[in-house]
Amino acid sequence: MEMRNTLTLMVEGHEIWLEKAKIEDGNVELALIYGHNMRADGIADPEKITPIVYSPDGAILEPALTSKEDRHLMTFQAGKEGYYTTIADFASIIISRTKDGYEFGPRFKFKDVIYAGAYHQMAKRIVPIGDAGAYRGELVHGILEIVPKDIRCEVGGEVELNVYYEGENLASAEVKAVSKEEGKEMALVTTDDNGIAKVPIACDGEWMFLVRHRDPTKKVSEEYDESVFVSTLVMETVEG
Repeated sequence: MEMRNTLTLMVEGHEIWLEKAKIEDGNVELALIYGHNMRADGIADPEKITPIVYSPDGAILEPALTSKEDRHLMTFQAGKEGYYTTIADFASIIISRTKDGYEFGPRFKFKDVIYAGAYHQMAKRIVPIGDAGAYRGELVHGILEIVPKDIRCEVGGEVELNVYYEGENLASAEVKAVSKEEGKEMALVTTDDNGIAKVPIACDGEWMFLVRHRDPTKKVSEEYDESVFVSTLVMETVEG
């Protein structure tokens, strides 16, 4: 399936996420994947992706981005111990739906447009290096962001996540939890009034937490009807 065709699937639920590829001697390699339920399906347009790493001392690193068959690899050198917050920012894409299907571009370019949306996605992963010390969750990037209270993720326990939109707690947001091992959604938790969701972890491996937020106030006449933001965070289980 061509890149353009698979990218229209983000209207129905496809997203980007970051998986661990290799971490060795301070060399970090993460895989940026596009698909659904932690299964690759197509590939994200590299020209739309901005990779960023926030280092423990606050410095911003620019990781290299190389393309493979069904993924992009983000690589960087972690020179200090601590927590590195890695981000893949996927710039907005306007998708219009007509009676004949989906088209890339604003509403005014096509006839019989039923709906047009501006879709923006962000993938996040926190990488501990060496004796990283205590973790302190904080906002670092993005209009919609998931911040974990702790990066420890244990089977049989819960992960506490705080969801923010425009820097404020986002209440009543649905947080989906997907297990890579199972390849499916395992839990759906709604954030409380403080934007917090406590998600149960049922099995080992990598987990993707996903939140989607629609904002009809962010629209442009004759171009798109709303902005749709998707943010993912991937964490991996550890032994208790």
